[in-house]
Amino acid sequence: MIRQWSEAFNAHDAVGVAALYAEDACVSHPSYREPLQGRKAVQDDTLAYMIAVPNVTTELTRIVGDQDCVTAEITISGVHAGPLVPATGKLPLTGRRVRFPLALFCRFGPTGRIVEEHRHDDAPALRRQLTH
Repeated sequence: MIRQWSEAFNAHDAVGVAALYAEDACVSHPSYREPLQGRKAVQDDTLAYMIAVPNVTTELTRIVGDQDCVTAEITISGVHAGPLVPATGKLPLTGRRVRFPLALFCRFGPTGRIVEEHRHDDAPALRRQLTH
């Protein structure tokens, strides 16, 4: 499933990424004001990121699973070429290349879709890449 997530993300298919989540999925990230609730919120968030970094790609570094839980280590890279609005405020367009690690901690429901996900990245490093 995580490989499918990466493939859909690399194809810039926000609908395909969202289809891997349960209708009532909950996705959290330290920068989100509130967790994403539901498949549509995941799709909108994914699309917003793809607009901000239109050539974004993911590289799977490691996947570890146990029963209904999977942890994935991913490297995200691309050029900041569109609006990016993290919880800390809108970042002006920079045209700068970014590359940073992302960790996903996922729990899967009985249908095999993601029901809960916790995302963690190095937000300060990303901000430094965009502002210095």
